[in-house]
Amino acid sequence: MKNRSYKIKRDDVFVGTVVRATSKIYRYNGTNNFFRTKPGELELGSWRHYRNMLFVPNEEHDLYSSDLLYDSPEYPVLNVTDDNICLNLEPESVVIRDAYNLSMLLQHYGFKDTLSLEDLIKIRHTFFNGKFAEYNCELFGYKETMAEDLTFYENGKEITDLRKLKKKRREYRAEQLAGYRMFTSIPNHDLPRELFDVLNYMGGHTLSDVLTGWEDRMDAFKPSKEERKLKRLKPINKR
Repeated sequence: MKNRSYKIKRDDVFVGTVVRATSKIYRYNGTNNFFRTKPGELELGSWRHYRNMLFVPNEEHDLYSSDLLYDSPEYPVLNVTDDNICLNLEPESVVIRDAYNLSMLLQHYGFKDTLSLEDLIKIRHTFFNGKFAEYNCELFGYKETMAEDLTFYENGKEITDLRKLKKKRREYRAEQLAGYRMFTSIPNHDLPRELFDVLNYMGGHTLSDVLTGWEDRMDAFKPSKEERKLKRLKPINKR
């Protein structure tokens, strides 16, 4: 898999978050979903975030992750790798959480059954740029809330004065341009709603995110300083 000329099955591609566990892995036994964790699945109480990863589960290594973009170690994947392996990991182990299969997304966009490294690089930059889900929100059953859709208030009273209303709408549009956007659900959608959150959560970050200290780097898939120096895989025709 580390050979840059690899070919993989489209339906085996996952995205997930590489983290270092800072608490014991446990089985969530609640009655409702806990964010994206469903009852009965494994979860962490706390962790240190490293990066995101495109990977396939390696059938020859207990379904540990096989990184598709970097020559990195294979990590156990919560709720993909055997639960007993994950529950018995050493403290401070590096694992992958929030694993999500991308098969439906890739089929929808016409990717072939077999993917190359070039395909995976395209997938990473197309769907995980931090903007894709929001700009294609109706695919996932959401509609962006526009300034004209909102009712604005001042001192507890609805603003009806046209001059004040135009000002509020301009302020809201400026917030949208800065990345503060709101969405409401709509009934029809081609892809699962949860994929909207996955793509947003796993996507890249803006320069503003980095400058304000919310994130430490724009590329959410770039290995962290805590991992050993990892070699990025490159297509055969690129040196």
